[in-house]
Amino acid sequence: MLICLANAHRLSGITFTIMNRIFVLLAMMALTLTLTGQTVSPALQQINVAADAASIYPTTQRGPLVGVTAETDDDYSATSAAYYDAIRRAGGIPVIIPVDTTTAYLNQVIGQLDGLLLVGGVDVNPVYYGEKPHEKLGAVDGLRDVNELKLIRLAVNRNIPIMGVCRGCQILNVAMGGTLIQDIPSQVEDHSLNHRGSFGNMREHSVGIENGSLLYKILGKDSLEVNSSHHQAVKDPAPGAHIDARASDGVIEAYDYYPLRRIIGVQWHPEGFWGTDADMNKIYEFFVGQADLYRQAKQLHSQMLTFDSHTDAPLHFVNGRAVLGTRCKNRVNLPKMQEGMLDSQVLAAFVPSYDDVMKNGEYVEVFRALCDTTYQPAWKRTLQLIDITRSEVEKNSDLCGIALNDKDVARLKAQGKKAIFLAVENGLGIGTDINRVKTLADMGIKYITLTHSWDNQICRSSSKSEDSSKGLTDFGKKVVKEMNRHGIIIDLSHCSEGTFWDVMKVSKKPVVCTHSGARALCDHDRNLTDRQLKALAANGGVVQTVAYRWFLAKDGNATIDDFVKHLDYMVKVAGIDHVGIGSDFDGGAGIPGLDGDNDMINITMRLLEMGYTKEDIAKIWGGNFFRVMNAQ
Repeated sequence: MLICLANAHRLSGITFTIMNRIFVLLAMMALTLTLTGQTVSPALQQINVAADAASIYPTTQRGPLVGVTAETDDDYSATSAAYYDAIRRAGGIPVIIPVDTTTAYLNQVIGQLDGLLLVGGVDVNPVYYGEKPHEKLGAVDGLRDVNELKLIRLAVNRNIPIMGVCRGCQILNVAMGGTLIQDIPSQVEDHSLNHRGSFGNMREHSVGIENGSLLYKILGKDSLEVNSSHHQAVKDPAPGAHIDARASDGVIEAYDYYPLRRIIGVQWHPEGFWGTDADMNKIYEFFVGQADLYRQAKQLHSQMLTFDSHTDAPLHFVNGRAVLGTRCKNRVNLPKMQEGMLDSQVLAAFVPSYDDVMKNGEYVEVFRALCDTTYQPAWKRTLQLIDITRSEVEKNSDLCGIALNDKDVARLKAQGKKAIFLAVENGLGIGTDINRVKTLADMGIKYITLTHSWDNQICRSSSKSEDSSKGLTDFGKKVVKEMNRHGIIIDLSHCSEGTFWDVMKVSKKPVVCTHSGARALCDHDRNLTDRQLKALAANGGVVQTVAYRWFLAKDGNATIDDFVKHLDYMVKVAGIDHVGIGSDFDGGAGIPGLDGDNDMINITMRLLEMGYTKEDIAKIWGGNFFRVMNAQ
């Protein structure tokens, strides 16, 4: 101790402070032992001091928590130290996942993770890709297969970054819908390479890396000398996979799903070269970096309120195709909200216009009864959709509740519940009875989209209008004023430009476009011009970026890349305080990378990658819309 103090002048201020605290800790421990009369061995005391001193060090941000799969035997689950050592050295915190097949338990485990590493091991049972066992099939582990297939499914549902190594690469391909070569020596004609060589740092053969692939971007080279210890390999890549590398005999050595899914598989063992090969290090560093990005996104979602301003889920409640509390094919439900860490969402009561019913064949059978110019059937349909939504919420009251404002969202979130907002898409049901505006307000309706794809008694539509240069009718102007009076937000998505400008003159409150895009990026009448975006900002309103493919790309081939381009463009034109997110899920929207509530966290990861600050992301994710909501 005296030696350390004598050299204290050589230490930095923070180091000196830490050392001083350790000395105090040692002295206190010695005093405690003296007073209690305990005798502790010097070896144990040294360990205790080191452990206790950990809490003295300045707080640092933890690395991402990466689950590592394991091999199993009768009485243990274990894995090679090389895997978790590579994760640790790359900045992650590895945890071994026991080989257990209890779905509820695995779901809890996955919910804590930021990344999933699937490691090497025995063969994968071909029953999972619809084939009979080959005569050269090696040993399989049925328990481990089920364990890992469930883990993959749960991780993919949550968009957790995944890396598969060797067997992990193979079972990952199977889980995603691909098939395997069951035995390379008997099923691959070219026998020039040894795939059954070393697991460690012995290089067996080279792989050719596809120019422009993810692996090429990671390594910056078109070939790599690798180790090799496998006799199975990917045969048919799963749908959506990109082939990154092949061996000279044609065997697939690496694939990925970026940028839509943060998934990568490599057939060799890069961890075998850790510390001796910078290229191999880069593969684990990349994966751990993706896991850390996911960790940051999760942390943000836990701290801010997230809000999606438009879905058409109630339509599917009525026809029986979906229920709120069950994870089903529909894009909107509570389990998917939980997976995507989405706090709140609008479930809008969508009522088609009469012309939708009469001229669009897909609506004829379902909505034939709405063809009544008294407006009563449309009003009845509006109330029916609101009622069934409330009923779905009540059935799942342990998981969600109706919200009227951001305070309700915060309260429900603190209780571990999701918040559901009510709205009406198409004011057709108001008919000519202005008192129905108050009725809807009393029912908790937060906004009304004035029209849909055709003109109605309130205003002109953007899509199939007789004259889109025209706007509000005389009755429509009364509706706008009444909505202002009763605190219902005016939604201008689907409205003609004439309607947009009329509302800007009539409304005394900020307005919104709950699911629209940028006309400059995709020339569609449902999108907003730069002039409209600037006017919306001047009004104090907000435009919510839509995930509908035809509004994002003229050819309809849109992905989450196009979504964030529209969002970013509108931020640049309207300002960071006037842009948000309105998916239009279950109303025709859904694109690769953003195809349901569970994919919502992907938006946050994209925004972080683009350099958006936490404060700006919080505005986009709900802060801006809640400001408008509170201003009514």
